[in-house]
Amino acid sequence: MATILNTRLARLRALVVDDMQTMRQNIRTQLGQLGIEQVDQSVTPNDAIKRIRNTNYDVIICDYNLNKETNGQQVLEYLRSQKLLSPTAMFFMVTAESSYDSVASAAEFQPDAYMVKPLTGGKIADRLERLLDRQQALKPITDRLQMKDLAGAIAECDTVLAAEPKWIVDILKIKGSSALELGNIEQARSTYNKALTLRNDLVWARLGLARCDQAAGQLDQAKKLVNEVLETNVQFVDAYDLLAQIAEAQGNEEAVLDAFNKSYAVIPSARRSRLMGDAAYRVGNLEQAKQAFNKALTHTRGSLTAQASDALSLAQVQVDIGDAADALAVLSAAAQDHQDDPYFAARQATIAAQAFARLGDMNSAQAAFASAKELADGIRADIHTLTLAKAAFCVGLDEEGARIVAKAIKADHENTRLVAFARRVLQDTGNEALIEKVVDESISEGALIVEQATQLMRSGQFDESLAKLEEALTATPENTGVLLAAAQLHLLWMSQKGLDRNYVERVNAYLAQLDVLMPNSERVAKMYRFLRETLVKASVEA
Repeated sequence: MATILNTRLARLRALVVDDMQTMRQNIRTQLGQLGIEQVDQSVTPNDAIKRIRNTNYDVIICDYNLNKETNGQQVLEYLRSQKLLSPTAMFFMVTAESSYDSVASAAEFQPDAYMVKPLTGGKIADRLERLLDRQQALKPITDRLQMKDLAGAIAECDTVLAAEPKWIVDILKIKGSSALELGNIEQARSTYNKALTLRNDLVWARLGLARCDQAAGQLDQAKKLVNEVLETNVQFVDAYDLLAQIAEAQGNEEAVLDAFNKSYAVIPSARRSRLMGDAAYRVGNLEQAKQAFNKALTHTRGSLTAQASDALSLAQVQVDIGDAADALAVLSAAAQDHQDDPYFAARQATIAAQAFARLGDMNSAQAAFASAKELADGIRADIHTLTLAKAAFCVGLDEEGARIVAKAIKADHENTRLVAFARRVLQDTGNEALIEKVVDESISEGALIVEQATQLMRSGQFDESLAKLEEALTATPENTGVLLAAAQLHLLWMSQKGLDRNYVERVNAYLAQLDVLMPNSERVAKMYRFLRETLVKASVEA
């Protein structure tokens, strides 16, 4: 067995990340004794990131305590959020016994394994062996998932389970989430209930049942199940995230903020500070929003996880509160750290224009607005575009502000947060009277295009329907409502008239855009399923 194991390990490439030379060398020696000879070492988080960008590592062993700016958990957070780890990479977090409980119980981005010092070759080998066995057993499933073939992944779950019953818990977890993503609520519910018959303490399965209720529109029941989970698992942050989603669907922004406040108490991370700050800002609690974005800056100062949005959000809140001079100071300091960010300058100028206007320096405000408008040219119309509209109103360009608001909504009329923020901008700038004219009319215009295209399709005018949507996409290429409608109507056309390779390419392009614009969207997942069903039907008929 040892020979087989060492032969398998010998093919692995490893990276050891630790700021202490003796620890790095010790781990490298032990890996070498296991047959792993391709071992790189990094002293700093920055060097580790550079190596991971350029090398496909099979295993990364990272110490939790690296330096005062960045710890191992932040490194993992950065790697996961930036999608720098390959699907098969194994990330081991090394902690001291004294800090294990706090690190392991409240880690938002979970490593593949925690290892408590002192490390031994035997400990490393045991973890690697189990993870490699799991990878190999689940490979037919994960291959399907990487192809976004959720139906195929579910079928493989049943096949693999019959051959490898020892991985039943892992398989049921994948099967349940895949079924739910496809919209097969009852299959997902059955899968989660089966998991709970094996082990009643599987929190992910209980939350899975809550997600089934959420998907079925039974929001109160979903909320009840989540609260039951939290009664015995107060540190399970996924439960707070689900509570926030349910509250948002119910239109209860105060409850969204409460959920994020509680999750931050469990994991006081930069990401949770941002969520808390955004929620506080949406309900108008500017003081809490200010504190939250300040915390995000504190968490990430000098760290790999620093984001320009933290300083920009803080500065915007300071402007809204009336601390315009402080906002300009924050923007000036952040400019040094984010000079390579292609969008920072435009957003900085947008907020600066508002700040100068607050201070009564209209010449500087108008100059900043002109710069912001020029820099924003070509940038996707989104919530940041609405801050440009806010700046326009602040410098007295009301007609231009209204045009920018209308353009932003027409570019994504089904984005409820965008629409809510547009209303907020008009209210904050004393333009409530424009809400009906600018916001509501822009929403209606976008919805009308989709409705007209749908009616044309229903009446058999396929070409006219698709032409209308293509025209709309030319004007607003990132409108999620129009993209979804275009994908759906192209698929309906093919389901009735047969396969068209050009249309298949178009649909794939639409869905690829939607993956970026609407990550993890159930509506997009259903469209992928529709595409697969259309292709299967066409191949059978051929």
